[in-house]
Amino acid sequence: MVSEVFKRIMLGFGCSAIIMLAVLTGLMMKDAVVPAKLLWGNLLASMIMGAYFGAASFIFQYDRWSPLKQLMVHFLLSIALYFPISIGVGWIPLKPLAIVLGLIMFIVTYSIFWTGFRYYFKKQAEALNASVRKGR
Repeated sequence: MVSEVFKRIMLGFGCSAIIMLAVLTGLMMKDAVVPAKLLWGNLLASMIMGAYFGAASFIFQYDRWSPLKQLMVHFLLSIALYFPISIGVGWIPLKPLAIVLGLIMFIVTYSIFWTGFRYYFKKQAEALNASVRKGR
């Protein structure tokens, strides 16, 4: 169990590293100079978010909850972590319009990822069921 948590957190770190690399590439293409303190804070925030999303995937394996309850708990925990971090590092300014737009963007992004994962796992289940039926 501990090794699985570690593996998922490391996977989250990897995803956050890819996102940070994309952001840094954009900054580099614009010849932007970024203070090390600002870069460090954004990298740390990205790693915390990556570690959370990696570890929080366990919520969807808790079979005692309905899929809707799993989704709602994961969504609410995600928002509860994302907004303090994103406001703290300056991803979202502490202004009402920015917070509303940030919430809308978060919901849209979350929905896209959730739909993608749902489709992927549904196709996996269908393939497994088809292979079981073939084996009979």
